[in-house]
Amino acid sequence: MKLSLTCGTIFISFFLTFNAGAAGVPFDTISYNFPLAGGGGGSQATLNGTLVEAFCDDFANEIWVPSNNTANVTQLGTGVSLSNTRFGSVSSWAGITGTTDDSFFNTGLGSAAAARYDMVAWLVSQYNLPLGNNTSNNQIQEAIWTLMDPAAYATDTPPQPLIDPSGVGVPITDLENAANWYLGGGATNSFLSNFEVVSDTTMTAGNSANGYVGVGGFQEQIVMTPEPRGGIWMLVGLLGVGAMLLRRTRTV
Repeated sequence: MKLSLTCGTIFISFFLTFNAGAAGVPFDTISYNFPLAGGGGGSQATLNGTLVEAFCDDFANEIWVPSNNTANVTQLGTGVSLSNTRFGSVSSWAGITGTTDDSFFNTGLGSAAAARYDMVAWLVSQYNLPLGNNTSNNQIQEAIWTLMDPAAYATDTPPQPLIDPSGVGVPITDLENAANWYLGGGATNSFLSNFEVVSDTTMTAGNSANGYVGVGGFQEQIVMTPEPRGGIWMLVGLLGVGAMLLRRTRTV
């Protein structure tokens, strides 16, 4: 009986660990610790009580720092549902021009919402956080905004070189490097498992006029999950305790 109870407890703890944080969890921003010259950047926050770094992927909305929010959390990975994200239901994107990969972004593999979220995760991984507000980090943010919502970012004043067909240099290279990373097979579960999409629970579905971009709510964020993830270590500990108890029971 004691062994059965222990195994049941381990299973329940495993279930709670890996299902907590999916929908309607606390997302509280603490400090704007990665401000960039053109806006965006990132903040330190807690997601369901865990300290995380969060980065902006949403040009058209805002999030207050500090603030207390309730969020849907979508773990990135191959074949995941993006129904609770701001851009997951976009059926048609505004055109991206000025890169050698225009067809990839506009009509090819890069026109899928899942591919764009994957590329944003990779771009976030390219930030140099200690350097803060520098040219390279600002251009990465511009690439993220252009990738996820080119129509909204095109309204920026003055127009950014990233969406100007005559633009040259690093801003365009960021998009092209993201495309090359994706086409090279970089979007694996082992990489994507380090990122989650944090979206407002009050966000409503968009309409055909805006390509079905989610409307309202706080600015969507991409969160880098802590390494190693706390839930995994908790599972390892629970399984270890279970193995010890099982061995002890067999010995008795």
